[in-house]
Amino acid sequence: MKRKMKLGSIEEEAALCRKAFKGVKVGTLVLHCHHEVLCEPLTEEAENRIAFILSSKAKHEQALRLHLFRPVSDAKLRSLGKKYPMVKKVDAEWQKADAELRKAYAEWRKADAERQKADAEWQKAYAEWQKADAEWQKAYAEWQKADAEWQKADAGLAILVHPHVCKNCPWDGKTIFPQAKP
Repeated sequence: MKRKMKLGSIEEEAALCRKAFKGVKVGTLVLHCHHEVLCEPLTEEAENRIAFILSSKAKHEQALRLHLFRPVSDAKLRSLGKKYPMVKKVDAEWQKADAELRKAYAEWRKADAERQKADAEWQKAYAEWQKADAEWQKAYAEWQKADAEWQKADAGLAILVHPHVCKNCPWDGKTIFPQAKP
C-alpha cells in the first residue's frame, strides 16, 4: 500500500522547488517536468517551468507538480554504477540533438521573420494597388460618362453639320445604303 504524500502549501512547494533547482543548468535531467514524462532533459530555465505551473495549471495540481519537479544530480546518476556511462552517453546524444534543434529553430525564426516582413510589404503593396484600382475605377466611370456625353454631342453635331457638308447624301440616319434594307 502506498503512503500518502505530504505536501506543503503551493508557496512552500514553490520555494522548495526553486531551492532544488538553484545552480541547475539547462540540459540537466529532471523528473516530472511534465506530468506524462518521468525523466527528461531540462529544455529551459527551471524558473520558467515553475512560473508556468503557478500561472497556468489548476490550483489543486500546483503543489504536487512543484513537489515532484526535481533535478537529477550527477551524484544520483553515478550511484547507478555500471549504468552511469550509458546514461551519460544518451544524455550527450540528447545534448547534441538539442543543440541541432535549437540551431534549426533559430534558422526557422529568421526565415519566419523574413516571411513576415515580405508579407507586410505585400500587404502594403496590395493596399496601394487597391487604392490605385479604386481611383482608376472612379476615373473610368467619369470617362464613360464624358464619352457618352461626347457621343451624344457628336451625333447632334453631325446631324446639324451633315446636310451642309454632304449634298444629296443617301444617309437615312442609320446607313448610306437605305435601298439595301430587307
